[in-house]
Amino acid sequence: MKLVAASARSIFLARFTLAVAALCALAPPAFADRPIHGSVGGGTSFLLTGAGGDRNRFELELDIEPASRFGGLIAWRAFDPDHHGLLLGGLIYEGAAARPRLVLDLHADAGIDLDVTAPVLGGGLRTTLTIWRFIGLALDTGAYLVIDGVDNTRLVIATSASAVARW
Repeated sequence: MKLVAASARSIFLARFTLAVAALCALAPPAFADRPIHGSVGGGTSFLLTGAGGDRNRFELELDIEPASRFGGLIAWRAFDPDHHGLLLGGLIYEGAAARPRLVLDLHADAGIDLDVTAPVLGGGLRTTLTIWRFIGLALDTGAYLVIDGVDNTRLVIATSASAVARW
């Protein structure tokens, strides 16, 4: 009697596994509707290293991702009335998202330090949380290498909080 029950259970499991496999094979691929999206915003930044004195600065950023996870950005980081800051352009990749509320972007930047006219390379992680409709909060952490000769090359590590408009 036990042998018959075990045999019936194995047949059921085999049929169930084949049915699930057939459904997976026949299901069409899922494509997310990804219209052009991005954000624009500005806020305050705090320089952990490479500040040269004062650490509280400001930043502005615009990023656009045209119908994909990849896009571009333009940013003016770490500026205040006494410092001209870093003017950067770069690539952005939407690493993860729970759209429309939460987006995690990785960015790679290159540009110029406007204070000493030196090249800058860097990157970081930006987390954007949409709070109401298209208004949100962006938290960014990045590291930027300012290449200014042997003695003056420095690593600027900055973190920021910005108010953003996200679409």
